[in-house]
Amino acid sequence: MMGDYFFLNGEILPASQAKLNITDLALLRGFGIFDFLRTYNKKPFLIDRYLNRFYNSAVHVGLQIPYGKEKMKEIINSLLDINKIFEAGIRMVLTGGYTSNGYTPGEPNIFILIEKINFPTEENYSNGIKLYFYEHQRELSFIKSINYLSPISLRNKIKEADAYDVLYHFNGKIREVSRSNFFMVKDNKILTPDTDILLGITRASVIQLAEKYYQVEGREVRIEELWEADEAFMTGTTKKVLPVIRIGDHSIGNSVPGTVTKHLMELYSEFENNTYF
Repeated sequence: MMGDYFFLNGEILPASQAKLNITDLALLRGFGIFDFLRTYNKKPFLIDRYLNRFYNSAVHVGLQIPYGKEKMKEIINSLLDINKIFEAGIRMVLTGGYTSNGYTPGEPNIFILIEKINFPTEENYSNGIKLYFYEHQRELSFIKSINYLSPISLRNKIKEADAYDVLYHFNGKIREVSRSNFFMVKDNKILTPDTDILLGITRASVIQLAEKYYQVEGREVRIEELWEADEAFMTGTTKKVLPVIRIGDHSIGNSVPGTVTKHLMELYSEFENNTYF
């Protein structure tokens, strides 16, 4: 569910009035970047880290965000106040702007949406989830592009497989979940892919928490290693730490959330409660 008010190019508008011209490159070519964060106890959670990534993504695609980071914080807080969603998702989008020839960017359009968060269910956290397995490599994987053609086009196959989401692999290596990062555990050692993926904000926090108790290694992870894993889990802004018990036709470990995964779920919950904004 989206909020009743959005921000668009300098104005907070009723959702029905927030509109873009069809010549925007986001529509014509899928050219644009975004980032997504959420609130915790009604306040934007780790907002500085998400803003840094948003600005870095803009630099990599040659776009200019028209506001400084402090101004962006002011806009976001104003939107949260007017929309009155208790715990909200905050979606920041920067487009290629209106193009004169269908290819060359114009002045970027920027908009911010406030939306209700759909967290995994308690059953998902307690019993773990299944992932659909698919060969794919995201283009410009180190930024948050608006291009989600692959996972959205796979939505029916994911549903038919009774899976929660899709895990990408490419050239025999594990990559990432469509909107999350992936981890596996073997003999109490945690492995996570670190090549050709988005290095997530939640991923970084979980690694930092895990390193106090376990050996954590970021590197290329082969598919064969995954089938021998004792545990697996995914991390993301709205997923937190979510156990994975099955990938395609393969069960992971004993097909139940493992002890390391459960420990990290607890650690991340404590991290949320104790993080200063």
